[in-house]
Amino acid sequence: MARRTPPGRNTAIPQADRPLIAIRAHDDNKELIEEFVPGKAAPVIVRMAMHWGYILRVRTRWSGAPDMRDYFGTKAIDDLAELGIGRDAMQRFASAEHIEVELYRDGSATSDAAQFLDAASEIPWEYLLSSATRNIGRFESLLVTRCFSNGSAVTPSKPRNVLFVESSPGRIEQKYEFEDEEERINAAVNIRGKKELEFSRTEPFSKLKARVHSRAWEAIHVTGIDTHQVAWLIEDFYTAVARKADVIDKTDHLHDGMILRGDYDSELPVRYDELADLLLESKRPPFIITLNLYYSGARTARELVKRGAYAAIGFLDEIDDEFAERFFQAFYWAWCHRSRPIPAAFLEAWSTMDGERMHGTAIVIWLGRSIIKRSDAREKRRFTSARRRSGDR
Repeated sequence: MARRTPPGRNTAIPQADRPLIAIRAHDDNKELIEEFVPGKAAPVIVRMAMHWGYILRVRTRWSGAPDMRDYFGTKAIDDLAELGIGRDAMQRFASAEHIEVELYRDGSATSDAAQFLDAASEIPWEYLLSSATRNIGRFESLLVTRCFSNGSAVTPSKPRNVLFVESSPGRIEQKYEFEDEEERINAAVNIRGKKELEFSRTEPFSKLKARVHSRAWEAIHVTGIDTHQVAWLIEDFYTAVARKADVIDKTDHLHDGMILRGDYDSELPVRYDELADLLLESKRPPFIITLNLYYSGARTARELVKRGAYAAIGFLDEIDDEFAERFFQAFYWAWCHRSRPIPAAFLEAWSTMDGERMHGTAIVIWLGRSIIKRSDAREKRRFTSARRRSGDR
């Protein structure tokens, strides 16, 4: 099968003094803590994406060993320091209840910029920041959110309508069914009218597109098989599948995405950016799109927010199916029954899960606007000037 190649390989380094990432929070005194990762750290970002991605993919080998968890906590502190976020800053972050990681858009539309954005998106910031701050002394629950600003100004209330999209086309139907997940989400969203909760059950691409376009959905839940998992489920899946070139490029890199039913093909691999286009067909983007798909957190969820959704939730790698269903049930319950804001509902859902078994599980939430007061442009310029004066070029 095609391989998952590391992001950002053989790329040019962005402008050294341009901030690529901001990490911010409020401390005990409600004062802003804000650290910027500069362009010169791009090679470190690429290395961390590869290294930490592998560590978490094999977490079952070490997550039950306290000494290994301590080791990776120390490693997280060291790696964050390489990005310019020193121990003093981490000590302040350890007092925060919420840390936000914002990825800045690069003004250029080059492939290099896209690859560095992918690398930054693949880093498990949630685990690094949680593990590093706990190693330093944090003991309270910590919410980590990602931000990719899209100009969203909404403050979502609980949804008045929800679309549940499930997909088990062709041979996948013999291996996956969604009755339990349907029941869980149905109970959690707390919508009385049957017409306000609709199910798209493995519909052909054009019919699914028409359903998404039929109304302004306030929430969409997507469940199925992603482009990586299908290769493990079905031997030689990509040997003769339709539109193979859409998801496997000339370097043999298999892109993230989802398997849908095509209009003329029983199994259609759809790349993450095309999937984002499909799910954002309506003129008013959903408040949130939740993705019960492997490898949906780095690119698919980010693209959904980039294109207008207020929030998107996905997974950076694999997750136990039962845990995934329970997490989304808990999230929708907290949002719809308890009327929690989306970020708070995310944290509440995480807190209900078995902490020991979930250690290292990379569930991520992207938001379309910052919910922590940011510094203004003058402060960013001051950061750039300070870097230049210190010789960081």
